[in-house]
Amino acid sequence: MTKAASTHSSSAHTDVLIIGGGVLGCALGYYLSRDPTLQITLLERRTLGSGTTSYAAGLLTKARPTPQVRALVSETFAAIARLNDEGIDIPFNQVGSLHIGCSDSARAQVSRTAELARLQQDPVQWLQAEQVSQRCPWLQVPGDCAAALLPNDGFIDPYQLCMAYAQGARRQGVTIRQHSAVRHLLRDGQRITGVELEQGEQLSARWVIDAAGPWSTALAYEQDLFLAMAPVRSHYWITASSPLFPSQSPMVILPDALAYARPEVGGLLFGLRDQHPVYTSPAQLPADISGFSFGEDDQGWDALAAGFSALQAFFPALQELPIAHHVSNISSYTPDGLPLLGQVGEVEGFIAATGCSGAGVSLSGGIARLISTDIIGSSRWLDRQAFSPNRFGRVDPMSDEFQRRCALARANKRTG
Repeated sequence: MTKAASTHSSSAHTDVLIIGGGVLGCALGYYLSRDPTLQITLLERRTLGSGTTSYAAGLLTKARPTPQVRALVSETFAAIARLNDEGIDIPFNQVGSLHIGCSDSARAQVSRTAELARLQQDPVQWLQAEQVSQRCPWLQVPGDCAAALLPNDGFIDPYQLCMAYAQGARRQGVTIRQHSAVRHLLRDGQRITGVELEQGEQLSARWVIDAAGPWSTALAYEQDLFLAMAPVRSHYWITASSPLFPSQSPMVILPDALAYARPEVGGLLFGLRDQHPVYTSPAQLPADISGFSFGEDDQGWDALAAGFSALQAFFPALQELPIAHHVSNISSYTPDGLPLLGQVGEVEGFIAATGCSGAGVSLSGGIARLISTDIIGSSRWLDRQAFSPNRFGRVDPMSDEFQRRCALARANKRTG
């Protein structure tokens, strides 16, 4: 049911309200702060980076299947370099990404990835099996597999990136309010005019940006704004420390095993695609997701067992090596795995910046640049038709059938 427009006057006005203090919200604050005429307020329900951002694996890979997604990712790399130039230190682990394929389909995927990198003028090194073993002692690779190393890729601590964006935003005058949960969007006819906080305070704005991750859907739904995404489980495991995992060994993408891996504080962080999708309703999400359970396979043992055989073929030590941690997170997946960016429906003053389908960290700089060009009014940087929140037509994000459709988009994903 639509909440009626408030009859009370707002206690404060700003040009832009950003809902959500994760990596996307903070990136938006940083990019929008380039316009010194804008008053910008960022609202975070808890503390910056405390939601899904802190649980992300933080992989940054440049070779992407479409020019639009490649542009978004490339901008994130540029943003990291720019923040470092501004004296905001962000350790970027440029260890490279190693793509390995043994089956015909996986070899073809590796070749496509290498060709995409070549078209972007990024270097590609083809490795022999013994060279793979030298770089990644944990890997066992048959001699006839294709192995392409993209040395410019790497990984980053998502929380540190979030904090760097926030620091850059604050330097330019962005107001960041933590412990400021949004209860409702405020609406007047065909325009979103601001928000009401849980404490009852009202803030009005010319633009309201919904960058609240998986919480975006329920917030928008109250105003009959339907975001085509669902909360889907993404998770990874971290092994005990071992000499098998040098700190500078590359990230590994294994399409044959539907797996990815990277070094993590002496151990190996690895993720598997759930072939049995696990998801929930946006209405079921708590404000604090620490300890949140999807109600199925809470420790991830069933998912690990399902993918164990395929992964062990490449990672023989998996049989004996202890698992130190299982980290479960919520990814906001859309049916096509692409984000929702821009105006939702015909309602003015409201912009979605969400639905990143597990790629929010790597897309953060590009998404922030794209959204900021609309608000600041500069020339359009990128064709964003593929990211339109309206591309699926009217959907019901509270429908179990639709949520399952989104979860299958993650299960069917074949890249890292």
